[in-house]
Amino acid sequence: METTPPARPSAALSALLPGLCLAGEPCSPPKDLIHRHALSASDPNRYTLRVFDHHGRLIASSPGASPMGAKPAQLGWSLSGDRTGERWGSYVIHLHHSHGPGEPVWGYLQISSSLSDLDAEAHRLWWLGHGVFLLAMLGIAGASWWLAGLAMAPLLEAYRRQEQFSADVAHELRTPLANLLAVVEAERGAIPDQISFKAEASLDRVLNQGRRLQQLISDLLLLASLERPGPQSQKHLCDLAEISADVLEDFGEMAAAAQVELAQGAWIEPALVQGVDSELSRLVINLLSNAIQHSPAGGRIGVELEQRGREIRLSIRDGGPGIPAAERQRIFDRFTRLDSARSRQQGGTGLGLAIAQAIARRHGGAITVQSAPGDGSCFCVVLPVVG
Repeated sequence: METTPPARPSAALSALLPGLCLAGEPCSPPKDLIHRHALSASDPNRYTLRVFDHHGRLIASSPGASPMGAKPAQLGWSLSGDRTGERWGSYVIHLHHSHGPGEPVWGYLQISSSLSDLDAEAHRLWWLGHGVFLLAMLGIAGASWWLAGLAMAPLLEAYRRQEQFSADVAHELRTPLANLLAVVEAERGAIPDQISFKAEASLDRVLNQGRRLQQLISDLLLLASLERPGPQSQKHLCDLAEISADVLEDFGEMAAAAQVELAQGAWIEPALVQGVDSELSRLVINLLSNAIQHSPAGGRIGVELEQRGREIRLSIRDGGPGIPAAERQRIFDRFTRLDSARSRQQGGTGLGLAIAQAIARRHGGAITVQSAPGDGSCFCVVLPVVG
């Protein structure tokens, strides 16, 4: 079988592009300056040349040409890549023996240029675009924060002045109210013959309402002090188990008078937290008072103290009517009463749960509520454990 001899570039091609590297032979650099200038059009830093015969076999290539397969994929423009991941743009044309019509194709000429510089520039532009976008977003966020601060400053100042006004009014009412109650108590303690029964009942009502107002003023002052940032130096190691046990003991008579059973469930000792004894005691008192106030006669109040991970949980569950879901979010607001008539009858001020929530937050914790209408309520105090 006759074999086709290896293709060689013609003398015209060698004269036109001296220094082409023949396929399968070592490529020697141009010998003189003239040949180097003749090959400047195929500088590998700019673009390279490859010549194929009509069967697609490589005949010759310019020095530094990248081997991107044998036969050109298609005529005209195309994109390709090598093993290193570099992309090339190529243009392929026919080579004819002459310009006459119908002449057979002698081969193909492929002119390729590396796209690495364009890819690198596109990569830089991608990062530049994303960097500018990120800086713009940060600038917008900063400007939004600053503008929001400007808009909120008057509201925050008004809220602060309102809190200060409440505290100042409560403080100013304290002294005249104490003097008024002292006078009423003195009149109430006078010789019974000197006052009528009707006057005595009136003085009793004045005393009761005055003491209730005095308690309301004390609660407002306490709430105002709790909402202000306090020095951490006041806090020390406290045993929540001991504090809760003392409160339960003190509330024994109150629970018996209300015909409510206090039941102590799961309990840990000690339950060490960082805080202030008096404030933690007030927290337990307010929650227990709320449970007794809303428990029916013959009801049961369960108190549990547990440690779960890095938290101490104090749970107080009552057997009351429960809290509707719509009201559950506002029970910690000031002066909120779900049963106003019963609360006023028992002397509540509507600030007990607000004070309890403020104390819990001051100690790095919170109060959660689980309740369903007709199934009672469970108030859970969560505080971080020490150690």
